[in-house]
Amino acid sequence: MKGLRKCLTPFAPDQSGAVSVLYELGGIIVVVDAGGCTGNICGFDEPRWQNSKSAIFSAGLRDMDAILGRDRLLVSKIVSAADRIEARFVAIVGTPVPATIATDYKALKRMLEKQIDLPVFTIETNGMRLYDVGETMAYKALIEEFRDRERSSGRNDSKLILGATPLTYGNSYLPMTIEDYYGIDSGIEAVAASTSGIEACKACGLKYTVECNMAHEYCEEGRLRGRVLVVHDEAFGLTVKNRYKGYCETASFFAHGQRRLDEEDDFTRLVREGGFDTIVADSCLAPLVPFYHGAWVDAPCFAISGRLL
Repeated sequence: MKGLRKCLTPFAPDQSGAVSVLYELGGIIVVVDAGGCTGNICGFDEPRWQNSKSAIFSAGLRDMDAILGRDRLLVSKIVSAADRIEARFVAIVGTPVPATIATDYKALKRMLEKQIDLPVFTIETNGMRLYDVGETMAYKALIEEFRDRERSSGRNDSKLILGATPLTYGNSYLPMTIEDYYGIDSGIEAVAASTSGIEACKACGLKYTVECNMAHEYCEEGRLRGRVLVVHDEAFGLTVKNRYKGYCETASFFAHGQRRLDEEDDFTRLVREGGFDTIVADSCLAPLVPFYHGAWVDAPCFAISGRLL
């Protein structure tokens, strides 16, 4: 049944994905909402909130602010925050509120750039899509904003890694700095570590390879046998598939270029009809296939179960 959840909890929305990418980059992140979306991001979706700091603000929109589109009030709040906080940039992240009232993000960007001496970019998330879409939009905004700027002397020669965020890989994520986005050109070769990384590379015209280091341990000899099904992030699944010598099918609730699961029933049907000997997936999915008696390799995915392992 469409939309029925008997086992899984709701997945994080696109604004949470955007904030996840920006969280450690040293900027002022303004979520354009009345407070509820920011509360959900910090209280439920972002696993780093309890242990590290980030300058995440809610626009604090009241009913009349939203109805009348009081952009100048929002701009003045952001300018005040920028005066008090040493920041590398300002990012404005959308929610259902600005999507509903058709907020002019380009105008907000221009108004802010006239009053503060910081890079300003906007991410037009709307809360109606999943977190991987928001991550892709955030990567695209960062690359477009900083790709033509002078490359920082702190930038090393390592490849640009996109998509290895806590919302997918929990505590195994790979942190990045704002310097990683300076001076990016179309000739750089990136590593796409998740669905959002793949889509960001495509959107920005970057050469890329799909590789997820976190998936390597699941490819060790003896762990997989027979017909294998991998249900995780797209890059995780493709990494296992490329390393496994036998038959391997991949699927994901967060995918664009492979088999996508939209409902719990899609996973149940896939397992019932697939004749798989081994399933590599988060163990929280096991109750959806009580009839399955093959091998199960537990591969935690924070986006699905909230497990930080």
